[in-house]
Amino acid sequence: MEKPLPSYPSARDFIAKTISPVIAIAASEDAEELCRVNHIPSFADFIKPFGDMITGRISPRDWQGVPIPIDNFSVRFKPINKLDEPNHQAVMKFIQDEVKLKGDKFQGPIEEIKCRSDVSEGYLNTPLDELTPWYGSFKNIMLSLRGITEHETFDHPVATMIVISSSNPDPVSTIMQLYNPNVPSFTIDKPYVDTNILRYYVVLHDPNRTTLEQSTAVFEKLKRTVGLHCYLLQINSNPRDPLDDDSIEDMSQDEIRAIWEHGLAESYRIESELQTYASSLDATTTPSSGSGHTRSSSIASNLSSLQATVVHGTSIRSVPIDSTTEETETKQVQGVLETPVIQYGRCMSPDDVDNVKNMVREFVVQSMVPFMERSIQHWNEQVASARRGLTGRLFGASRRLFGSTNRSATPQSVQTIAVQGPNVPIGSSTLTIYPYAAPEAQMRKLADYAFMLHDYKFAHTIYDTVRRDYATEKTYKYHAGTQEMLGTCLLMMNQPLTSKLDVDRHFELAVQQYIGRCRAPFHATRTTVMYYELLKMRGMWKDVPTALVRMTGEDSDLRSGLLLEQAAHCFLRANKPMVRKYGFHLVMAGHRYGKASQRLHAYRAYKMASYVLADHSWSVAKSHIQFALGRQAYHLGRLEDAVTYFSNVLADTKQTPQQQLAHIREFLFIYKQYTIQQGIDPLKESLPHLTLPVIEDKDIQVTLSNAQSNTTNPEEWALMEIELLEECIKNGHISSAKKALAVQQQDDHRVVCAVGEPAIVHVELHNPLQVAITLSDVILGCQYRKSTEVVEDQEVDAYQVMPECKQSSEASDLFDFEEFELQKISEITLEPMEKRTINLAMVPRHEGSVQVNGLHYTLNELVHTFRPFHKKGKRLNKTKEEMMSVVHAPDRSLDILVTSPMPLLDLNFHHVPETILSGEVVQTVLEINNKGHKGLTGLRLKSSHPSFICVGNPEEMDKDIYASKSNTSTRLELNNQLFDASVISIPLPGKKGEESNEHGVVNPGETTLVPLWVRGDRIGKHTFKFLFSYQSDEDNDMIAHRTLRYTVHVQVLPSLKINAFTRPSTTAVNEYILGIEIENLQTVANFDLTQLTATSPMWTIAPLSIDLTSAQDVQEKTVIPPRQTTFAYYKIKKSDTMDTSCPEKWTSNALGALLNNVPETKIKAKPPPIQLNLNKLSFRENEIPFDISPLKTFALNSRMHWRQGNLEGQFPNISHERYGSLFTLYNSGDVDLTLYWDIPQMKRHGHHYIIGVNLGVQQNPFQGTLDTSSKANTRTMFEATAKERALLVNSLTRNRTLKDESPIKLMVSCADKLAHNFDQQGLLKVPIRITLQNCSWNRTSKYTLELLPWSDKSGKQIPSKNSLNIFPFHWTGSTVFTGTLKPDEKLSLDAFATFQLPGVYDVNRWKLTVRTDDKEDSEVFVHQPSLPQLITAIVV
Repeated sequence: MEKPLPSYPSARDFIAKTISPVIAIAASEDAEELCRVNHIPSFADFIKPFGDMITGRISPRDWQGVPIPIDNFSVRFKPINKLDEPNHQAVMKFIQDEVKLKGDKFQGPIEEIKCRSDVSEGYLNTPLDELTPWYGSFKNIMLSLRGITEHETFDHPVATMIVISSSNPDPVSTIMQLYNPNVPSFTIDKPYVDTNILRYYVVLHDPNRTTLEQSTAVFEKLKRTVGLHCYLLQINSNPRDPLDDDSIEDMSQDEIRAIWEHGLAESYRIESELQTYASSLDATTTPSSGSGHTRSSSIASNLSSLQATVVHGTSIRSVPIDSTTEETETKQVQGVLETPVIQYGRCMSPDDVDNVKNMVREFVVQSMVPFMERSIQHWNEQVASARRGLTGRLFGASRRLFGSTNRSATPQSVQTIAVQGPNVPIGSSTLTIYPYAAPEAQMRKLADYAFMLHDYKFAHTIYDTVRRDYATEKTYKYHAGTQEMLGTCLLMMNQPLTSKLDVDRHFELAVQQYIGRCRAPFHATRTTVMYYELLKMRGMWKDVPTALVRMTGEDSDLRSGLLLEQAAHCFLRANKPMVRKYGFHLVMAGHRYGKASQRLHAYRAYKMASYVLADHSWSVAKSHIQFALGRQAYHLGRLEDAVTYFSNVLADTKQTPQQQLAHIREFLFIYKQYTIQQGIDPLKESLPHLTLPVIEDKDIQVTLSNAQSNTTNPEEWALMEIELLEECIKNGHISSAKKALAVQQQDDHRVVCAVGEPAIVHVELHNPLQVAITLSDVILGCQYRKSTEVVEDQEVDAYQVMPECKQSSEASDLFDFEEFELQKISEITLEPMEKRTINLAMVPRHEGSVQVNGLHYTLNELVHTFRPFHKKGKRLNKTKEEMMSVVHAPDRSLDILVTSPMPLLDLNFHHVPETILSGEVVQTVLEINNKGHKGLTGLRLKSSHPSFICVGNPEEMDKDIYASKSNTSTRLELNNQLFDASVISIPLPGKKGEESNEHGVVNPGETTLVPLWVRGDRIGKHTFKFLFSYQSDEDNDMIAHRTLRYTVHVQVLPSLKINAFTRPSTTAVNEYILGIEIENLQTVANFDLTQLTATSPMWTIAPLSIDLTSAQDVQEKTVIPPRQTTFAYYKIKKSDTMDTSCPEKWTSNALGALLNNVPETKIKAKPPPIQLNLNKLSFRENEIPFDISPLKTFALNSRMHWRQGNLEGQFPNISHERYGSLFTLYNSGDVDLTLYWDIPQMKRHGHHYIIGVNLGVQQNPFQGTLDTSSKANTRTMFEATAKERALLVNSLTRNRTLKDESPIKLMVSCADKLAHNFDQQGLLKVPIRITLQNCSWNRTSKYTLELLPWSDKSGKQIPSKNSLNIFPFHWTGSTVFTGTLKPDEKLSLDAFATFQLPGVYDVNRWKLTVRTDDKEDSEVFVHQPSLPQLITAIVV
């Protein structure tokens, strides 16, 4: 049996050597004896290495006689009795062991390739046979272990070398016994093997046994008998005793020994192992008769008894680590390595070696090659030319069209013979062949001879010709063989390919037919390996994976794993490395390796694939790889790695519940084995990076014991805390000495906890699996330090052991540590998919800082772990570097600041309804408890919905806010400055004899009750966020104030739908009619309107449609039944006592100062107070006051809410911080209406606001002039300041929402009906009174009034559909009036209209032009009448 050939630099040379001519060796016993003297068992083994050592260039001639120079030509010497094809199953079993052995010996690194940039030049320059030496062994074995087959002649002997010794007494008789030329031994039962081959005779001359003359005489006699193909070869020239072969020293030269040393030992190792495997297979299959025909069967099934069982699910617990087999193999390998060196060729001299080389070259050049050339010429002339000619083509076409597709079974055509043997497909007992004399067989042999002589072009032509005959005869194995060689010839030619598709099609058809039709996967594998090697030689990396994947069927997992791994590496060697395909094919290779029991190779393939997926979020693929790595690592005895991999798979949510349970059981079993092996306590030592349960670091919170657990949206709370802190510092509630401390406390976001006060850590545990898990001994991991300073982020050791502690008391779940006490939860069961928040307490004992590092727990009562907390702060996004990368601020929320004793605020809200009606006012009770050890003072509240709430004094508890008051005033002075309604002070109990105030104190352990009214300001579901700030009555150097978050949920339901509108009055200038439509949206209750209150600096209100003196009329128009609507009309006119503060002037000056960069010291900081007129229209006996708590607070807060929203819409470019210094709460023309109601059946009370009714002249708030010179000369330090100023200027000068109105208003008044005798008195002259009034607060306006005649085309056209007959009239006297009106000035003009006939006349025909100033670009307003002013003239 021959040895695998070594790897060669060129794939072309390597393939040429694997299918070089075969020379059968038949040696006599005396010749074999001469070889055994050199420790070489046979002459075939003796001469085999020299087949690859032919020196010089060989130049055979092609079919046209043209020499083909060949370097490194070689031949294959085989014993004549070992020409049969080896057992395919035994070969695959041998390959499996070789692959495993190579993997165990491999010391190379595992490639860590994650992306395209990781594909280094060093990797690309390393041959794949060095990266994967196990594939090199597979390749060598597949291409070297060949034998005689029926469908190709590469392994049919070209010649027979008959060897005898010169000391043989009867050479001729011995030769006849060795080889029968009529029926050679290797042709028995093989009619497809040609017996007409070259016979070459060699006579061995041993100078120590015979003389040269005796040997020459024997040689000459033989030469006369058999012909010229003879050679006298002298060997064993080193002197020795001919009677004692061991008399020579057992030592050979290194150069001579190296000729046989590696190859002979390897060859006999392979042969012995194949015989062992074959004998073990014969025990379970039909005994072989010696036939060497192919038998293709499922390698996986035939080797099932030899492979280890692949365990799935929970059965992995019963599978031990296969250490016995590995130890045995290791001992065998060591035994081979420790074998003493055999002195091969000890009798050989360098001249003897040269003699052998010369004999082999002479044989090749003078005998074998000429014999092959003659055979090629003969077959080409006798067979191929005829079949390529016209006759052959016509005969073949006529046979296909008109004759039978199958020839008769003659010796010259297809035959079917009976066969048996290990390589015969299961279920087959016959074989279709061509006898060696058949034209098709001779043409195949012609093509094979041409191929072996490197005439690839001619061979391709013959293969293509005979392929058609094989296809016609349906001899599929022959057809597959020619397809294989067609593609091989194209790739072996030293010229560019004309079509890659043709080559791939040839190999694809060959593989498909080998597997499908012939059931010969062994030959299909050999074809694929040849194709792969030739594609690699040409650098066609993109075409390789397709060819390799084609052979990854289910019949052989080992072969599939090898080829898939090679395909993966080829993806990286393309022009653009395809890393993801590389990883995908490695996963498939690892899977097939695992099924083939190649644990180490499976582990290595999965490991390389894991690097590819490391930076991707493909959870399913990652889990599959981690699980596979865990199993392979376990079977390889790497328990620590197995534990790591299985722990990564535990949180795989994509698996079924059964598989998840199996994962947990396997993990627990392996971890238990690991702890036993390492000798550690699993309940104490920590297993890091455990993924069950899932804990989101960002959701971990630390609160005090008084905090609510459902306060979400931490960003909103943080913003409220910043705003509250700034307000407290601004208004002096936090002293200036503690300002820096308060700001630092806010920036650090640290929880402040007093000594002895529990801090609660909220951790959300999520079980992502569909099976339950159990956690026990759950306790925090904390670290104490005396310093209160913030420290930089420190790495937390994930290997922390379970802390040792003792229980504080038997009834407590707190455990005592030196610096603090920690709460421990004994056991938690998380149901499938459950999320549960656990609360763990930490009670500090000393001042300083306590860092919460993580969480200790034990999973399923076996695996203890410590889960470190890595909480990040908010993402930074200020600088360019921060914007372009993900950078987070440090988080300090888990670093607890421990101070000396402090007050601790605890709150309870009583009587808070879940639902209230819109506008309804409900009194609730705020219970304030001090659970700390110091007095509580300076309680401040910031709310998210200030217009909904009002806090009163404790003395106002349970008062009737809608009760009448004896001395209600009609005027109210208010601070007209905008204020922050969201921040208020809560009164606390004062000292003895004092009322509650904001400086009161709640002593430790005491409780106080404060009324809090809630009003449904807006419809919908609302979450009130209350942020409380408080301080200690004793100074504390470590903290400025403490805060508490609280939320209340209230739903506001619809009650009344109110619509209001205004229009100018027709009876007086600057008077308006107010209409209010009120709809009851309730389905059961009646609404009783009790009072309408109007608050305005300049307007008063009076009823028009309701007679307040009539109780019946009031009752009918103020009681609204369910789903009904009522209308009411009121007149709004100027009050006799108006406010004189003019807030518009202050706003204009403030805006002007801002635009003109006036220093703040010269600006009037606050607007003057404003006087409001309070008009109360009471529909019941009692009169509800306006200026009591909480009604006044609700009114001002609602006003502030509306005002702020209005300013945001008009001036979006002005920041909220500037509103208070630029605008006022009320303007002069504002009117706010309050509608009080009552539901007697439900005993509910409330009120609605109608805010924002402005009846003044709309003007731009900035009425000054912009100093352009100041603008040009002003230099700003920052560019942002200049941009802000430009936006402000545009918002004031070009704001479309602030369109000015005409300041002058006009009204025409006259008599409605006049009686006149037109016949006696003639024309009727009627006086018309025209009233003009300038309603602006600051603008002096010029006017031009034109009285228009009835025929003026520019006047208003009379509607044609008017029912009245409008008559023409004439103006008499002056018809044009001009003048100037100062602010608030009023003017009356008299004009006369003349009528000729009785009828209806419209005297409202005029045009008013108003100009606000004398500038050319000043704004001009044009007024024309919108309604008619009718006069009816009748005849007396």
